[in-house]
Amino acid sequence: MANRFEEYQIDALKSAFEQSQHLTKEKKIELVTATGLDVEQITNWFNRNRAQKRARKWIGDLELTRDELQRVLQELQETQEREAELQKEIQEIKKREADLRAENQGLKHQLAMVRGGESGYSHFDYFLWSSHVPGFNSEHSSS
Repeated sequence: MANRFEEYQIDALKSAFEQSQHLTKEKKIELVTATGLDVEQITNWFNRNRAQKRARKWIGDLELTRDELQRVLQELQETQEREAELQKEIQEIKKREADLRAENQGLKHQLAMVRGGESGYSHFDYFLWSSHVPGFNSEHSSS
C-alpha cells in the first residue's frame, strides 16, 4: 500500500497546482527537490487532482441542471393544474351558455306567441298582467 504524502508535500503540490494545473519540466524538478517525491508521484498527483476538479465541476453542473429541471417540472405541474382549472371554467361557461341559449329560445317562443295577438289584450299583456296584477286571472279567465 502506498504511503500517504506528508502535509508539507501536499501543501507544496497544492500551491503548485493553484499556480498551474499542468507541470513544466522545471516545475517538476522544483517539486521533486522541495517534496522528496519522485516525478511519477508528482505527475500522478496532478493527474488525480485535475480529474477530481473536473468531476467536481461536472457534479456542480449536474446539480444546477437538476435544480433547473426541478424548477421547470414544478412550473409544468402548476401550468397543468391551471390548465385543468381553466378547462373546468370553460365547461361551466359552456353549460351556462347552453342554459342561456335554451332560456333565450323559450323567450323567443313566448314572444312569437305574444306577437300572434288577439283582439283586446295581447298574449304579451296577458302574460305580464297575469303574473303581476292580483286577481287578473280570475277576472279575465273567461275572455
